[in-house]
Amino acid sequence: MKRYLMRITRLLGIALLLIFVLFLGFLANAFAEAHKHWGLPPGAKIRLGKGKINAVQYFPDGNKLAVATAIGIWIYDAHTGEALDLLTGHTGQVYSITFSPDGKMFATGSGDNTVLLWDAQTGEQKAALIQHAGTVSSVAFSPNGETLASASHDNTVQLWDLRTNEPKKTLWGHGDSVYCVAYAPNGARLASGGRDGTIRLWDASTGESLKTIVLQDTRVETIAFSSDGRVLASGGNDGTIYLWDVGTGERLNTLTAHRRYIHSVVFSPDGKTLASTSHDWYARRGGTLHLWDVNTGTVLKTLTYQRRIGTAAYSPDGGTLVSEGYDGTLRFWNSSTWELLNTITGHTPRVLSIAYSPDSNTLACAVEDKLELWAPHTGERLKTVAVPNMDFFSVVYLADGKTIASTGGLNFFGRQVRLWDVETGRFMGSFAGHTVHATSLALSSDGSVLASGAHDGPIRLWEVRTGEQLLVGDLLETLVGHTRYAGSLVFSPDGRTLASGSYDKTIRLWDIRTGKHLKTITEHTGSVYDLLFSPDGTMLISGSSDSTIRVWDVSTGERLSDPIQHTGTVTSLIYSPDNRVLTSGNSNSRIYLRDARTGEDLHIFIGHTSNVGCIAYSPDGKMLASGSYDGTVLLWDLTQLTFNQ
Repeated sequence: MKRYLMRITRLLGIALLLIFVLFLGFLANAFAEAHKHWGLPPGAKIRLGKGKINAVQYFPDGNKLAVATAIGIWIYDAHTGEALDLLTGHTGQVYSITFSPDGKMFATGSGDNTVLLWDAQTGEQKAALIQHAGTVSSVAFSPNGETLASASHDNTVQLWDLRTNEPKKTLWGHGDSVYCVAYAPNGARLASGGRDGTIRLWDASTGESLKTIVLQDTRVETIAFSSDGRVLASGGNDGTIYLWDVGTGERLNTLTAHRRYIHSVVFSPDGKTLASTSHDWYARRGGTLHLWDVNTGTVLKTLTYQRRIGTAAYSPDGGTLVSEGYDGTLRFWNSSTWELLNTITGHTPRVLSIAYSPDSNTLACAVEDKLELWAPHTGERLKTVAVPNMDFFSVVYLADGKTIASTGGLNFFGRQVRLWDVETGRFMGSFAGHTVHATSLALSSDGSVLASGAHDGPIRLWEVRTGEQLLVGDLLETLVGHTRYAGSLVFSPDGRTLASGSYDKTIRLWDIRTGKHLKTITEHTGSVYDLLFSPDGTMLISGSSDSTIRVWDVSTGERLSDPIQHTGTVTSLIYSPDNRVLTSGNSNSRIYLRDARTGEDLHIFIGHTSNVGCIAYSPDGKMLASGSYDGTVLLWDLTQLTFNQ
């Protein structure tokens, strides 16, 4: 009996231990997913994706990393890669970040034309510096911490007095947008570079222009001083890096291993090595990170990415280099062995297309180089489909709800419409026939015909073999008429008519059974970005880069009402499932909900920081998903809106 009780006690102990381990795992996962709720705008329930990365900088103590993104400033543990915080306050993308010399404060510059100052310890916003009339592309503290310099697309460099947080002096001289600014380590000089192809050296105390270096046929994208202040490195859109003597302005060396656009140049803390990043690799899509010997100008090491590389930063001790990739990763490299130490994932460049599954349980997202499948109710990423050298521009669920069609890519694969199994992510076949990359898709109401548009103009209609194991059918028709890319395709509710909107500013209507061109509408003065049939098929709604929504009579092609004016390109259109609300996405980052009958404004969702390129209602009508060029999908709660009650 005693032995039996001991055995039971041991088994209970093991069971309790397993429960405890599972509980810890649950807590860890819950904490890891908590960031999806950080800094949400009003009305949003969850955020998918962390936003596009624009700049990265170590905290002065080397223990944390600040990442400037399209949606705010992410703070990471530099050793573990754990997300610690998301600081929001800017209403535009955050393009630059810099720390004060004492490490107590950092500054950020944004597309909202402002500079914000933050407490580095608490993350509290301390001040907003408002003076610029354009995007703030670069910020730099003076070595004594008393002045902040900000470069802007308004063609100026602004000096700020940090004792008062007021403008101190405006530096004029650049003939176009200023992209970068940096202080010399001794604080005596300030350098700036920009779109006008010049590097300008300024007296940091007086703002006097000391020297102008003129480069031919290139933009100056990035600059950096060496630690001793004697050398200035610059990189441009032509892929060339120059090393300059700061005292004389003479060129010391020309570094030419890159082939295209230089994103960043950064000196190692000891000044012996220069790191440069570029999206110049052989296939147009990849990127390289070169490490240069500053004295000889020779390449010491090359790191190659399959996608483009953005910015890079050394840790304060020089032992680690972090680089940001267009694939949404931050990679930490040992700067002695170049061993990959850690990788942070979850950032994405642009969300180009989204689609709900018929049962509302899955949201498919095309994020350029990946197809991501999410559980929208929980924010769990269910599956990622990624194929080397292949992009995803558009996604559509087929009628069975088990298959996704996609387009995208700049190579051979991009000429095909490809099918994917939702559950496994397995490739299931392709429709091949476009001569250039295809980007737009539409499925007929009965699921039997798939339409695809490509950059060569013609639209192709494909047979979908519904109910069969092999869904890929024959090419049914090729519709020729548009002179430019047909970026928007939509079938009428009865499936007999296809409407196509094009960058040639026209809308065309086609008979699906015969392939005959029925009508051309030519009133828009800009590219037609999206189209939508009314539920009864009698009206067609169009959105355009001319900043209007227009409503047309399908039978006559006549406009039925005055255009609805917007403040930016109308990028996407959709009806709510009950057909009562007309919803539009806009390049001004907003989502507009209107009464579908009267056009009355009902609500505006504000929260993205860039173009809202795609929107989708959940089939039950309770959620609205919006995908943006800021690299995120926001899920909006519609149950709290009064007009839905």
